[in-house]
Amino acid sequence: MGAGPVGMVTALALARQGVSCVLVDQDFETSVHPKLDYVNSRSMEFFRQLGIADDVRSAGVAPEHRSDVIWSTGLAGEPITTWRLPSVSEEWRRIAEHNDGTQPAVPGQRISQIDLEPVLRAHCRRNPLIDLRCGLRFDSLTQDDDVVTGHLVDVMTDDQVRLRSQYVIGCDGASSQVRKAVGIGEEGFDVPGLPGAFMVHFKSRDLDALHRHGRFWHYFAFRYIIIAQDEVDTWTAHVNGMEPSEFDTPPADPAAFLLETMRTDLKIDKVLLTSRWRPGFMIADHYRAGRVLIAGDSAHRMFPTGAYGMNTGIGDAVDAAWKIAALVKGFGGSSLLDSYEVERHPVGLRNMHTSHRHLGVHLKAGAFLREGASLQAIASFLDAERGENECTGIELGYRYDDSPIVCHEGSPEPPSSPREYTPTTWPGGRPPSLLLEDGKPIYDRFAPSFTLIDFAGDGRADALLEAAAAQGLPVGHAVVNDAGARQVWERDLVLLRPDHHVAWRGNKAHPNPAAVVQRVRGAL
Repeated sequence: MGAGPVGMVTALALARQGVSCVLVDQDFETSVHPKLDYVNSRSMEFFRQLGIADDVRSAGVAPEHRSDVIWSTGLAGEPITTWRLPSVSEEWRRIAEHNDGTQPAVPGQRISQIDLEPVLRAHCRRNPLIDLRCGLRFDSLTQDDDVVTGHLVDVMTDDQVRLRSQYVIGCDGASSQVRKAVGIGEEGFDVPGLPGAFMVHFKSRDLDALHRHGRFWHYFAFRYIIIAQDEVDTWTAHVNGMEPSEFDTPPADPAAFLLETMRTDLKIDKVLLTSRWRPGFMIADHYRAGRVLIAGDSAHRMFPTGAYGMNTGIGDAVDAAWKIAALVKGFGGSSLLDSYEVERHPVGLRNMHTSHRHLGVHLKAGAFLREGASLQAIASFLDAERGENECTGIELGYRYDDSPIVCHEGSPEPPSSPREYTPTTWPGGRPPSLLLEDGKPIYDRFAPSFTLIDFAGDGRADALLEAAAAQGLPVGHAVVNDAGARQVWERDLVLLRPDHHVAWRGNKAHPNPAAVVQRVRGAL
């Protein structure tokens, strides 16, 4: 339910596992709202696995453009500091130069949701396992031990449509009707100091005015923010409200309002879209009720700082999809459904709190400015607290430490923090990405299903592979002869799930390989 980015990725991930689905949305067209502007490196790793990464890059910002963030008192004021962030081309070079497991497999990608959704929609339409049905509004559902019956309404005719399925994944946004229908509650909070905002999405080629303080991806001026959407002529400005009622009546002339706010003579060619929005944070009490799962904004809502909202949702989508696929195909056990919330809820909570911390940097710097602090003092504070869009631990380092379908071990747990990613094959985590001696990434050796990475190649993997075959668990076997990769990967044998996360590892055959297989497929 819901054909935004998270819903479409869920459908594509199901299809990659060979499972058909119906993808339902009440709208006929993709979004015209620039709700996001960045697909992080972890999401791009998943997109590469799904075969859509190249198309996403082609639709996004060109690889030579940097992602610098400028802080200032405004276009009519003075610059404070600049956070230098690399271009995609620079990130590719860094990945090649630092082949030690600390880097992602691929760089992230700047792209507006307006440009991302058509790429995903085209892939969904072409996939024979995805039945895309637009113009259907969700009304309610009922479920029993075997099936979920969705009650939908055709938005053109008001006809009732009944859809029976084995499972439902609610990807229908922050006001999710699926979440409400199954009685899942939520907890959240508004943002003191930011009672509301007014967005103006516009066209302008007046680079002299916009780049007065330098070329940027994000331009933070406290009262307003400007986002460069395509490095050509498309921009989005968000004006922060000074009081809760400021935008109850939207500005009659958005362009004039924006110019007055910026106090510049910026030439605006066309206003494309305006909207009011209220910032806030939310996380669902649960991510599952029976055969119904929720993902993306249905399960969590975050402030844009850090670009964690949709990217966290992509992780939800991939996690939910492979588990539902395993159940539909018959080799998955009942613990898979239980594991979804156990794994993804802590990730959503951590990312939400980290986004809130980033927002706190904005609010505190703004308070310093209002209190008359020097620009040098504010710059020192901002440079010391930078981290927004640089928290590799959030992007790459989340681990499923309490998952019931991971074979945990007694060795000391590696360091974990939102700021930094520690390369490790600790069970439950994402394994390090490396270029092998043949120049190809180790991630290209992963199968669509489970994969046993075997650095020994001497038969130690046979017992686990035989146990998997006996229980119907599909496992690809990849022998890797690369001493450098073996050192970074820490063990001779590493069993990966379809979402890349480590399910089990060891230097020799497990004494009870059947139990390992039972656990990782959710049958224990």
